[in-house]
Amino acid sequence: MADRRGLHAQAVEQRAQRIHHKTDDSADMPDCTAWRRNLRRANMAALQRTTEIMMYPFEDGQTFPRNHWYIAACSHEVGRALFERKILDERLVFYRKEDGTPVALDGICPHRNLPMAQGELEGDAVRCRYHGLRFEPDGRCADIPSQPTVPSSFTTRAYPVLERWQWIWVWMGDPAKADPALLPDMDFAGLAAPGWRADSNGVMHLKARFSLLIDNLMDLSHIAYLHVQTIGRMDRATAPAEMTEADGRVHVVRCTPNQPAEGFHRFLHPTCNGPVDLTLRSDFLGPGLISAGGPYSVMTATGAPVGRLNFVHGLTPETLHTTHYFPAVSRDFRLDDEGLSQALLGQERAVLAEDIPALEQVELAVQRHGDTRRELSVLADAGAMRVRRRLIEMMKAEAQ
Repeated sequence: MADRRGLHAQAVEQRAQRIHHKTDDSADMPDCTAWRRNLRRANMAALQRTTEIMMYPFEDGQTFPRNHWYIAACSHEVGRALFERKILDERLVFYRKEDGTPVALDGICPHRNLPMAQGELEGDAVRCRYHGLRFEPDGRCADIPSQPTVPSSFTTRAYPVLERWQWIWVWMGDPAKADPALLPDMDFAGLAAPGWRADSNGVMHLKARFSLLIDNLMDLSHIAYLHVQTIGRMDRATAPAEMTEADGRVHVVRCTPNQPAEGFHRFLHPTCNGPVDLTLRSDFLGPGLISAGGPYSVMTATGAPVGRLNFVHGLTPETLHTTHYFPAVSRDFRLDDEGLSQALLGQERAVLAEDIPALEQVELAVQRHGDTRRELSVLADAGAMRVRRRLIEMMKAEAQ
């Protein structure tokens, strides 16, 4: 836009000169044809730059579903100090009230726009460091030091929050629709579920849009190639995938029957002699939570379950092109084995160290070419494509 404004200013100046010049100054007149050509080039450059902010693979103007719960932070990140995080392209400030209840407010003071995280807590309220306005946990302004009264219209946005398992969740859409029953099914993922152990792997930052991470998690055939140094096996790519959908969830299941109990399986279940049927699955539980489970295993001969393991992925859009990533691991066997927990968390970090650079390279390619290159999809993409359509349906419903 700066180039376009510069050309416009130049044209205005040249037009003024043309009005005031004498006829014998015609040799100094601007070349209008060249100016229009340069302006067209500036317009085209501006148009090309707009592709960088489009939310491939969604439709123009669609960004994120908002009427959903997203993970805002790990529980240990939020305490009696103001903590800022950008979520769905909005700056929020988090803290805990004196009774430990988490609070989320608009991260920018509505008076003169200083970040609220630079303020200070007074009991359960936040006082802005710029002019001293104090806001209560419900967003109501309770004090303006420079005047005796506070207009009832002086408020800032307060976001509904919940604390479940080791995460603090925030509702970014219509607060009237913030129903705790709409949280993704954490029991399905083995988080805080009876008979399960779950361990958090903290929070990571991904320089790629959340939809690319969803694509990655819903098609685990990439394990055979992208993760060849860690967990790659060719049967991850060749096993047929069955996609089903129910109650807003999308499930992709790959089964490799009658496998020997060796390698990673023997590491998990040292006393299992096999053979076993191994199941690898991806479960889309909502825009902000995916469980990529496996191996689920059962004894081939008896059908008795051996154990279930989930690699859980919390994903929260930060901006159009970046994502807060909350990985975890859950299992329903060897619950008291701390060494196994640390080994699984380490393996998950090693796998993500292969995923994250690849996704960040995909993000750069999408920003440059995503709206001009034809995208091919194969049978293994069925689950990811269904999730894309599901997200588009959510955003369309919110727009109505």
